[in-house]
Amino acid sequence: NENYITLGGQLLKQQGKIFHYNILGEMRTTGTDWGEFNVEADASLNVPLRKDSLHFAFNGFVRNERPSFYYRHYHGRNAWWDNTDLNKMLHSRVGATLKYKTTALTAHLENIQNYLYFKETLTRTDASSEYTDFMHSVGVKQASKNIQLLGITLKQDFKLGILNWENELTYQISSNKDVLPVPTFTGYTNLFLLFRLAKVLQTEIGADMIYFTKYYAPAYSPIIGQYVVQDDTYRTKTGNYPIVNVYANFHLKRTRFYIMASHVNYSSGSGNPFLVPHYPTNRMVIRFGISWNFIN
Repeated sequence: NENYITLGGQLLKQQGKIFHYNILGEMRTTGTDWGEFNVEADASLNVPLRKDSLHFAFNGFVRNERPSFYYRHYHGRNAWWDNTDLNKMLHSRVGATLKYKTTALTAHLENIQNYLYFKETLTRTDASSEYTDFMHSVGVKQASKNIQLLGITLKQDFKLGILNWENELTYQISSNKDVLPVPTFTGYTNLFLLFRLAKVLQTEIGADMIYFTKYYAPAYSPIIGQYVVQDDTYRTKTGNYPIVNVYANFHLKRTRFYIMASHVNYSSGSGNPFLVPHYPTNRMVIRFGISWNFIN
């Protein structure tokens, strides 16, 4: 059994149209150690501008956290550890968003001390055939140096009559990609027509696409059911492959129904359709459904 006592306070302002804020501070103890704390805050400012509002949002936190139970202890059939010497993780983050009409720019900067992560280990065995065999294991690692993470996201939407185009582009950089890997660029776009048929049937027809640049993505470990950092020697990159979906949504009074073809750009033997190493995405799949609300 593990027991904690938490003491904290909150100061907030939610009324009014121009300025809001929310500040939360808390400390936690096991009865002998007051080392854990959490301070987080967010604020927003709305400035009227040309019949609209220029929206500023700020947020951030500082947390000193004890490693969670399963980083410290895990007893399973294929993995077993008891880590009693893990240091607390000091995690700080500041961010800001500037939004005007359909344009939003967000930036976040993080610093993590004593970052904790799961790491896989692959041990090569004798090859029994044309394939190479590996023994898999997984464990807990803690970074010895501070890690910085910067992320900048631009969201831009366009609308011209019934034509709508939604876009989101993110740039990320990690100071230690071997421990905290991230793709340099990720993108999402959604192009669709939104209109009514016979003035009653709301119709949405379009296509969307996701994309990210190549990087050493975290691998999935079925041993513990978690994502893990890949082994340093036997690594593989994923990315640089778009996934396109085509869809149609309909809404008539209390009834909604849709049809969608996902991964329509799949082509056998070409591309690299992986979001996670060694786990390919599905081929093209057609889905449809209906939702009917019964209201007296």
